[in-house]
Amino acid sequence: MNSNPLQEIESEKNLIGYLLMRGVAGQEDLGLNPDDFYMDTHRRVFEAVTDLINEGTNIDLVTVTNQMREKRLFKDESRDLEYITSLYKDTVPFQPLEYYVRRVKRVSDRRKYVEALNQAIDKVKIEPGENDSVFSLVEQSLMDISRQERSKGLRKVKDDANALIDYIKNVVAASQNGTGGINGLKTHFTGLDMATTGLKSHELMILAARPGNGKTTFALNIAANAALKERKTVVIFSLEMSRIELLLKLISADARIDSYALKAGTLTSAQMTQLKDSIGNITSASLYIDDSGYLTIQEFSARLRQLRTTEEVGLVIVDYLQLMSDPKAAMGGRQQEVANISRGLKQMAREVGCPIIALSQMNRSIENRSKDQRPQLSDLRESGAIEQDADIVCFIYREEMVKPPEELDPNKRGMAEIIIAKNRAGATADFPLMFNPKISRFDNVPL
Repeated sequence: MNSNPLQEIESEKNLIGYLLMRGVAGQEDLGLNPDDFYMDTHRRVFEAVTDLINEGTNIDLVTVTNQMREKRLFKDESRDLEYITSLYKDTVPFQPLEYYVRRVKRVSDRRKYVEALNQAIDKVKIEPGENDSVFSLVEQSLMDISRQERSKGLRKVKDDANALIDYIKNVVAASQNGTGGINGLKTHFTGLDMATTGLKSHELMILAARPGNGKTTFALNIAANAALKERKTVVIFSLEMSRIELLLKLISADARIDSYALKAGTLTSAQMTQLKDSIGNITSASLYIDDSGYLTIQEFSARLRQLRTTEEVGLVIVDYLQLMSDPKAAMGGRQQEVANISRGLKQMAREVGCPIIALSQMNRSIENRSKDQRPQLSDLRESGAIEQDADIVCFIYREEMVKPPEELDPNKRGMAEIIIAKNRAGATADFPLMFNPKISRFDNVPL
C-alpha cells in the first residue's frame, strides 16, 4: 500500500524502465512532462527521453544516456549511470506503457492541485478587494488545474471514432424524431433553430440591436421557451433592469397581456385569470435572476460556478455585455476590458457546458448611414473581440424604427427581421418575426 498518495515511485521506475527496454511505438507523445515525475533523477531521464522523441530518435539505454551527457543532465554521472542501468536491467513491467503513464500523471495532477490549494489559502489571507473577486481568483486557479487534467493534448483521430459515431447517431435521430434535425437547445423560434440546429452547449451567442428594438424581450422569450418548454435551468444576469421588471415582462409575454394594463392595474376578470396562470407558470420554472446591477466578469464566473454545483444549467443570459466590467483589465483601456469580458463569457460557456446569450450595444454610427441602416458586424460596439469570440451573432432590425410612417411598407409594421450575421457552425440567414412590444413578445410568422 502506498503510504504517500502524492507519489508513486514504483510507477515512475516501471515507466522509465519500460522506455529504456522497449522505446516508444511511433515516437508518440506520451502526454507527460518532466515535472510530472516526483524523483529528480526520473525528471532528468525523462527530459532526455522527450528530447529524443522530438528529434525522432529511437529510445534505448545508449541514446538516453548519450543525450543526458550532451545536455548536461547528469548531476553525478557515475551514480546516475548506475541507477539508470539498474532500471534497464531489473525493471520487469507487467502492465502496458499506458498504465504507468496514467498512474504517474494521476499523482502529478494531485500534487499540482495541492500546490494550487496552498497558493489559494495564501491568496485568501493576503489578497485585497471584495470576497467575490478574491474567491473568483481562487476558483479560477483551481479550474485551470482541472482543465489541464482533462486535456488530452495531441491525439490520433482514431481515438474519436466512437464519439463521432455517437454524434452522427444523435444527429440522425434528431432528424427522424420530428424535431427537424435540432440537436441543440431549441429556442422555439423556427428560423433561429433551423439555422443553428439549436444552441450548443459551448456556444456564445451575441444578440445586438439599437435601443428600443426589443433585444431584452427577445432574450427573455428565448429564456421562457427554454425554461417552460424545454424544462431547462435558465440563469439571467440583468445589469439594467430589476428582477421585478423582468418578471413582469415574462408574465406579460406568457399571458399575452398588455404590460401597461398590467402595471396600471386595469385588467379584466378574464385577464386576471390569465395572469394568475402565468404567474404560476413563470414562478414554478427553473429560473434564476441576478439583478445586482454592477457585475464583474469574475463575479459572474464565480456565481455561475457556485450554481453549477447544485444545478445543471441549460442557458445563461447576460443583459448586457457592455455593462459588465473587469477591474483587472481596466488599466488597458475599454477595448481591452471588453475583450477580456468577451473571452471570459466564451470560456464560461465551455466550462459550464451550456450556451450563453450576451446582449450587446451597437455603435451610434449606424444612425448616420442614410441609405441602409440594417446592422452589420462592424456595428457592434468594441466589435473586434466580440465578433472573434462569438459563435453566433444575431441582430434585430425593425424597419419601422428607422423609416418615417409615410415611407414604411405597411407589411413591415409590427415586424422584426432577425439577421444571423455570423454562424460559426452553419450558414448565415435572415428571417422575419412578428413583434408586439405591448405584450413583450416575439412570435413566429405563420406559414
